[in-house]
Amino acid sequence: MTTGVALATPVSVVAVSDGARELLGPWDLAEPLEYSYRQSIYEVPVYEEFSRGPGGFAYLEVRSPDIRSIEYFGWRGVEPHRAADGLWAAYPPTSEVPDLLIRVTPAGQQRLRTARWTLELRPAFGETVVHVTATRRPLVLALLEGTR
Repeated sequence: MTTGVALATPVSVVAVSDGARELLGPWDLAEPLEYSYRQSIYEVPVYEEFSRGPGGFAYLEVRSPDIRSIEYFGWRGVEPHRAADGLWAAYPPTSEVPDLLIRVTPAGQQRLRTARWTLELRPAFGETVVHVTATRRPLVLALLEGTR
């Protein structure tokens, strides 16, 4: 009986869905989630880092080797600086979004990553739009439907 209760206990996850299928990845409150992609205008990688906020995703930092891809966000009063890893970085103004809507493209090299898992979006879903949410699911579902 105790095992059944434990498996039914809700846990925090990132849910990624294209409307037909959904992949889940565990997401601890203290763990950042990174969304990375190849920026189509300047053809450079961009790393957007989020924490789990009360209403979804809270921006922590954005990094890229090209300062223009940081400036492209258009955040007033935000000055990019060189981070310890040599990339340009900016701390966005306090910003929280309930979810992420991502158009998966052929050249985007889009991926979601935490310290425990990585999900390459195009191989997993193809060229489509995915909806990413921070939610809670029963532990058994998170274990059965988890990401790679």
